[in-house]
Amino acid sequence: MILAMVLVTAYLLGSIPTSYLVVHLLTGRDIRTIGNGNPGTMNVWDNVGVWPAVAVAVGDVGKGMAAVAIAYLAGFSDREAVLAALIAVAGHDYSIFLRFHGGNGTAAAVGALFALVPAATLPAAVLAVALYIATRSKRWAGAVALLLVPALAYFIHYPDVKVVGVLLLLTVTALKIIRFEGFNPERTRPPR
Repeated sequence: MILAMVLVTAYLLGSIPTSYLVVHLLTGRDIRTIGNGNPGTMNVWDNVGVWPAVAVAVGDVGKGMAAVAIAYLAGFSDREAVLAALIAVAGHDYSIFLRFHGGNGTAAAVGALFALVPAATLPAAVLAVALYIATRSKRWAGAVALLLVPALAYFIHYPDVKVVGVLLLLTVTALKIIRFEGFNPERTRPPR
């Protein structure tokens, strides 16, 4: 019963439409009608501005972190914490508040990664910032950094369940991005 409550809470946290709320508050517009229509951080950054995107990212990362924290606070193990993280990402991707539509889940997944494997996620986040500064490609910097997290988690000797959880989170996120945007390697390459 407690696990069900934790998972429902994780889903509802993930479902909070941060980008919709921030953009509507700042502009009165619906983010789903702006840019590519994706209610996520990148669409806000590209079409509304950097600072609104930062607010969205903080909220979405917080959702993933909170879902994992709630599982641990309820006394559950790494396995249930990974499950809560996946459910929060599913809530972000299929928000009950947006008629089961949502973003790609990347920021929520990053928040879950910070909560599950912080020593692997922090250096990857620093690398993402450095790569973005060097290349000005958000997608490429993010993709490279995210791919680094499971390798770092493995070499740091996190428990296997967490390493598998990281791989599952990244797989779910990648599948949603491919489903929404299609698979276009040109989007992730740095500019020449």
